[in-house]
Amino acid sequence: MTKSKNNFNTLAILVGWGLTIAAIIWQAAIKDATYTSRLDFIEAELTAVDERLDTAEEFRLNISSDLAEIKTDLMWIRKQLQENATNIQALRNES
Repeated sequence: MTKSKNNFNTLAILVGWGLTIAAIIWQAAIKDATYTSRLDFIEAELTAVDERLDTAEEFRLNISSDLAEIKTDLMWIRKQLQENATNIQALRNES
């Protein structure tokens, strides 16, 4: 009876260790899956931020271009107004 009891105890110990090792492996797998999921989420967010940055940069360049055109137009208008003022002054001086 002691031999079968020893075999049962040995089997119980081995099963206990097997379950412990399986639980450790399971926890490591869950932790790895959690980290992988978090990394995937962070990568997706980073991609979205990068796309928004590209859009913002393109928008900034468009605004800079539009402002340069407006500046050119304002300089032309100023030149025309100065020429008109000069012409009006010349006409007044002739009269």
